[in-house]
Amino acid sequence: MSGLSVQLEAMGRRIADIERRLRSQTRVGKVVEVNAAEGLARVQINEGDQPFVTGWIPWEEPAAGANKTHNPPSVGQQVRIFSETGDLADASIQGSLNSAVNGRPSAAGDEFVMAAVGEARIAITGGGSEITLTVGGSTVTINSASISLSAARIDLN
Repeated sequence: MSGLSVQLEAMGRRIADIERRLRSQTRVGKVVEVNAAEGLARVQINEGDQPFVTGWIPWEEPAAGANKTHNPPSVGQQVRIFSETGDLADASIQGSLNSAVNGRPSAAGDEFVMAAVGEARIAITGGGSEITLTVGGSTVTINSASISLSAARIDLN
């Protein structure tokens, strides 16, 4: 082969590798294992006929400075993985996607659910004028005019 054909062949391989990495930058999968203490999770990615499980990948938090959050993903949660290079070695779990298994906690366009875990729920409504804390059958509603408590038993100290 001539020098030009060797260079063209090498360029073709490099272009194919770049295209593969671009396709692999963002992936969607399901969490299969969580190490909450280390901030890592493993994700099953279904690509083609052969699903595979990633190594341990860190998940991103809304805050990790003076204000800190701890929101570990749960097994079965659908997540988006991002890697700038397209290599899972430098990937992070960027966020969660609702699914049939883990649906949205509200269908209302004017309700912002800040947390919904088991029977516990924190929601903001009324354009930010009301906060409702609910655990099972107990509710605390706070707005500018009042605080409303509803529960089987209320203890005030």
